[in-house]
Amino acid sequence: MTVTPPHGLLQFAGPGNKVRLSRAATTGRAVRLTTGVYAVGATLPPADVAHQHRFELIAHYWPDGVICASSALAGGGTAGGVLYVATPHGRQAPLVLAGMTIQPVSGPGHLPGDTDMPAGTRMSGAVRALVENVSTGPGRPARHRAGLHAVEDRIEMYARSSGAGRMRSLLDQLDVIAGSFDPGAVEIVRARLAATLVTFTGAAPQVSSPLLAARIAGAPFDGHRIIMIERLVEVLTARPPTPRPVTPPPQRWAWLPFFEAYFSNFIEGTKFDVEEARAIAIDGIPFAGKLEDSYDIAATYRLAIDSADRVRVPASGAELVEILRDRHRVLMAARPDKHPGELKERRNYAGGYEFVAPELVVGTLERGLATLRQLHDPLARSVAVLALITECHPFDDGNGRVARLTANAELSAAGEVRIVIPTVHRNNYLSGLGALSNGNGKGEPLVAVLEYAQRWTGMFDWSDYTAINAILLACNAFEDAIQAEATGRRLRMPA
Repeated sequence: MTVTPPHGLLQFAGPGNKVRLSRAATTGRAVRLTTGVYAVGATLPPADVAHQHRFELIAHYWPDGVICASSALAGGGTAGGVLYVATPHGRQAPLVLAGMTIQPVSGPGHLPGDTDMPAGTRMSGAVRALVENVSTGPGRPARHRAGLHAVEDRIEMYARSSGAGRMRSLLDQLDVIAGSFDPGAVEIVRARLAATLVTFTGAAPQVSSPLLAARIAGAPFDGHRIIMIERLVEVLTARPPTPRPVTPPPQRWAWLPFFEAYFSNFIEGTKFDVEEARAIAIDGIPFAGKLEDSYDIAATYRLAIDSADRVRVPASGAELVEILRDRHRVLMAARPDKHPGELKERRNYAGGYEFVAPELVVGTLERGLATLRQLHDPLARSVAVLALITECHPFDDGNGRVARLTANAELSAAGEVRIVIPTVHRNNYLSGLGALSNGNGKGEPLVAVLEYAQRWTGMFDWSDYTAINAILLACNAFEDAIQAEATGRRLRMPA
């Protein structure tokens, strides 16, 4: 038995079925899409039915038509509710449907490089779509054109995802179809494609896209991550500062660097009993059988207590990269397989989440730090720097510890309390980072987690090891985050 799909079967009214289809629509057994067009047996809303049948409708009304311009950049989807079809002849009136309009525009039919689509239709190939979306005349571009900025962003995306080979292939395809389009638009696209190649020696075109401009200048960046940081900066700018200065005497903070290093490594899975960690970091006694992990603890502590490095903050993007490499070189010195001080050359992931691509790390760090210049509150800068470095994940390993040390340096340089993330608070911290990465808000959860952690850190007297260790125990600081959550225990403020 044939099962009718939920979007129904498309039928066009004619002398033999016009009355039948009209009655079917009246009784709910068909959906009328437009004059003389029905979807028999459809159960979806009319707008969804029309969207599902858009390729069949194009094949019927414009058999030589090609989905073009902004619709091609959208992958065959509608741009503002309109699907544009280039046609050299045929129906010129738009086809108005529920939820969308199919709009014919003057343009060539099928050309080499066009993409085959369902129902025998075609869509503009990659380079054709670039040319079609360029406007060479004065004023605003025609409605079916996405405009030069969108074209430049797409060129940058191709260069980033596919490399020089793809760009040369696009230039070759452009030569094949150039005679079918405005020469001015063709040359605009040609100049931008060529400028992305390392071998390009001509004068660089003036471009409006920051992404493409950065790539041409040799410092490409991840635009998605910069938007993410800009959104976080909005949240941080609107937040009223709450200064938490490091109050005298200095001895009050004596054991803070040790516990900062201990908890920071625990977040990353370097698990020692606190007494073992003390012997490693303070007494210089490595733990037998775990020499590399022992060095991780000792190196993190050495960086956290270093009076010069703990207040070292960047004045420029290039200096930020230098600082990160220096800290990573110390942190990973016992792990040569992790390439101490060297930026990653391969993509890295957390679960299925991909961090900034290797070739975009430097540009994203530099562009990101420039975005933070408007932040003056030390905690705001600390949060933003932490998020930027974490999203870039610039090294093969050790990124979390380097990010937290660099974020805390912003606080120390301003004379404010550093942030400690105790083990029980680990999941809250990682959830805050995850929410930012996944676009769940603008970073509000991360800001809340780090504000709380700084307030918690600032309430202790860290001068005596035995006393502070007992207080941390009473505050559930050492509790495993998952077990604590299952039993309802939370990070407590000191009595």
